[in-house]
Amino acid sequence: MSLAQVDQTWRYYYPEFKENAGNNLYFRLENNNFVKNNEYFGNYIEGYTLMGYTAQPSLVYYAGSRLRIKAGVHVIQFSGMNEFTEVLPTFSIHTKLTDKLDLIMGGLKGDVHHRLIEPLFDPENQYTRPIENGFQFVYTSDKLWLDTWVDWEQFIFLGDDKPEKFTAGFSTEYTLTKPESDFSLSIPGQLVATHLGGQISNYSERMQSLANLATGLKMSYNIGEGFIRDIGIATYFVTYHDLTAQSGWDFTNGSAIYPVAEVNYKYGTLMTGFWRAHNFLAPKGNSIFQSTSNYQPGYYTEYRNLITSKLSFTKTFMKQIKFSAMIETYYDVPASQFDYSYGINLVFTPNFFISKVKFD
Repeated sequence: MSLAQVDQTWRYYYPEFKENAGNNLYFRLENNNFVKNNEYFGNYIEGYTLMGYTAQPSLVYYAGSRLRIKAGVHVIQFSGMNEFTEVLPTFSIHTKLTDKLDLIMGGLKGDVHHRLIEPLFDPENQYTRPIENGFQFVYTSDKLWLDTWVDWEQFIFLGDDKPEKFTAGFSTEYTLTKPESDFSLSIPGQLVATHLGGQISNYSERMQSLANLATGLKMSYNIGEGFIRDIGIATYFVTYHDLTAQSGWDFTNGSAIYPVAEVNYKYGTLMTGFWRAHNFLAPKGNSIFQSTSNYQPGYYTEYRNLITSKLSFTKTFMKQIKFSAMIETYYDVPASQFDYSYGINLVFTPNFFISKVKFD
């Protein structure tokens, strides 16, 4: 149960590791066709529409039972443009260091696989920056799940006039109750830190390092296999820190509280929450949660009070074809401002076995 973020991991590109596929070579295609219409009218973010498709053909090879190599190309095409918006090479090596600990280098298991809440990490990164590159450790056991990574966004050489950019993250959840229990109680922990700078760069702006932290308590109850599957509540405590005091704003620290309630039903999720923030910034988060505007220079509100809701619907046609629809609303209480968005996705992820190739 995700809580505070509707589960969208199935629509993302990173395939699960097959432990019984040693020496197998596959051709894999990952295709996401999307429409996302954001009807935003407030002072923090303008409305816009994303429509198009992504495609990632790749070769996947299992060199034994603990190592996988994946290489291909990722293309993005926004509707109304005559050429591809972006063409990105992709390469990753995924190794199972132990039964519970995985190391991934190159293209990461990123985006919502990090399980970050929306104020810290915007799910629309799947369209605007779908590939994370760097290194990542993922640990999974009955009680503990942990994901830590570095996403290197911009590399520099000596004398470059552009800055070095990277994001470091840490996401974990420790379950206090027994795995077989219908009632679950867990403690999440999240960190997202962004850096802009670089000692060998001639970039004229000052170095900037920003960090967001979140923790809280999550409770859920598994009802069964009927129409309503489980229900849950959670409360997150979130902070913002300007580590170098170079953000350009008068405040260098901020905080927020985010209680949420969620119902998972047969075809999706209904979620509602209340976001109360004071002097809050999150470079990777959804701009609608911030205390500053992303399009009006200098616009700032000390306190934010936002009522959020989300309703999702998902349907699987065969194993490789999945459809989803989502409606999201955001109500700014002090401004009496109602914003909303809606979207659909059709995802096609076939996997074709090519041959056995012995690895020496």
